Amino acid sequence: MAETIVKQRNRDPLAALRQERDRFVALAFSSADILMELDPQGAIVFATGSTEALLGIGQNDLVGRPFIAIIAERDRAMVGEALALARTGTRLNGLVLRMDGVLGTTPPMLLLGYRLQELEGHYFLGLRLGAQNAEAFAAPASEGLTESGLPDARSFARLAGDKLRELVDQDTECELTMMQLAGIEDLRERLDKESRQSLNDAIGGALRAGAVGGNLAGEIDAKNYGLIHRQELDVEALSARLAQIASDADPLNTGVQVGRTTVGLDAEAIRGGEAAKALGYIFTQFAQSDSEEFSIANLSEGLTSMVDATVARITEFRTILNNADFAIAFQPIVDLRTRRPHHFEALVRFQLPGSDSQSPYEAITFAEQAGLICDFDLAMCAKVFEWLDQAGLQGHRYKVAVNISGLSIGTPIFVSALHRLLEQYRGHRDSILFEVTESAKIQDLGKVNKALQSFRQAGHKVCLDDFGAGAAAFQYLRDLQVDMVKIDGAYVKGALKTEKGMAFLKAMAGLCSDLGIETVAEMVEEESYVPFLRDCGIDFGQGYLFGRPSFDIGDFEAPRGAGLGRKRSGVG
Repeated sequence: MAETIVKQRNRDPLAALRQERDRFVALAFSSADILMELDPQGAIVFATGSTEALLGIGQNDLVGRPFIAIIAERDRAMVGEALALARTGTRLNGLVLRMDGVLGTTPPMLLLGYRLQELEGHYFLGLRLGAQNAEAFAAPASEGLTESGLPDARSFARLAGDKLRELVDQDTECELTMMQLAGIEDLRERLDKESRQSLNDAIGGALRAGAVGGNLAGEIDAKNYGLIHRQELDVEALSARLAQIASDADPLNTGVQVGRTTVGLDAEAIRGGEAAKALGYIFTQFAQSDSEEFSIANLSEGLTSMVDATVARITEFRTILNNADFAIAFQPIVDLRTRRPHHFEALVRFQLPGSDSQSPYEAITFAEQAGLICDFDLAMCAKVFEWLDQAGLQGHRYKVAVNISGLSIGTPIFVSALHRLLEQYRGHRDSILFEVTESAKIQDLGKVNKALQSFRQAGHKVCLDDFGAGAAAFQYLRDLQVDMVKIDGAYVKGALKTEKGMAFLKAMAGLCSDLGIETVAEMVEEESYVPFLRDCGIDFGQGYLFGRPSFDIGDFEAPRGAGLGRKRSGVG
């Protein structure tokens, strides 16, 4: 039989290839729900499988239609660019997409196939429902997407962190490629709105087409992009395609210069979980840096060492958290009428290696950018709760507010873990308050509000930190039910300088009062602030007038002149 096939190939190569095509169809049907053949222009010339059940369209009725026309709009640019890449010999290897038909949009489907130049340049495609991880690698929701349809740096980092270990567990060998399109910003300026969007769509589609699952690609900033792809991807062909897209769109035919660097992803490091977080941190740094530190050239020379150094830093930070190797300082929030502490804010202090500073800013910023903020917030809560427990055994009761990042409160796993921790300290329910920090990073207000209400229902008051001007601030008041807001010190100082600022502060305080929300003014530094803030309707104050942060909460129990009065319990 094998000898017969060889003779047929020698006698009629085209017939042999068609026989191979038929064999592919027969074999692929066992694992595909739909099989299609497309002509070089992307029109369907053959279809078989569950087209009626999935799309509501018969097999014969599909013939002649553009394949792109039955792809969900979100995935059309990606599929179009995938077909373009296939013309260079790149296989369509596991793109995840959705299709549109009479019955609506399908669940995620896995697309596989290739193009055979020898068979008149036709494409041979298989689409499969329920493929392993198809749902997990489906296109992300619109939240966090850029104009190119790609996740922004933060969303890409989170997506990469979630998926990398899954890929390693499947023994999928991957690489990370960072690409820089030099000149793309100038090109966008030369285009009208419609042409600019078409350019962005094509760039996003091309990068998604090369990425694992069609979705592990992201826009780091306006000219820098990243994608995680299989080792066999022809990165040079992808770069050439991006250059061609830009050239075709440019009325001056100048186009862009495509720079790139590719690094392998160490399987063992990723399996340990830290390399994914390290990549997320590097993506964020890449997007935020104005220097040449994270240029494509430097990344090419040192991306592996950057990952290794960041993994080491993450490991060191985890050790600090696991050992609770940090201190708690306290600062009072004072009732402006009685001049007594209402509660105390718990502030973290680190002794960072190689630094004399105990400021938490650097460490907390790193935790947020490296995806460790949930771990940090939970460790801080545990330490404060234990401190309250020990203080209670000594006959002292204090109310203490613990800071929680908006990123953490929007993470269901963190919320569940914090509730479990609180169950161990049920006797301190009325002593534990929560301050939501970095509220500007809250993306899903509905989800966050649900979490906040779960803590309020458990007996804990909630405060929104750094409340300020702008439409977003008032949207938070509308959508988040809280007990207190902290008015940013910049607005407090602004109110002291201008009548307009004072009117604005009074309006904020009045609105909060009408909503049953108490107000705290930050950066209260001089005695003259106190009567002014009371006249504006502010309830509480925090600042150096009442005391700088101290490791000994007892410092605030002794009289401080015009500052604090004696208050043994620390409870207002």
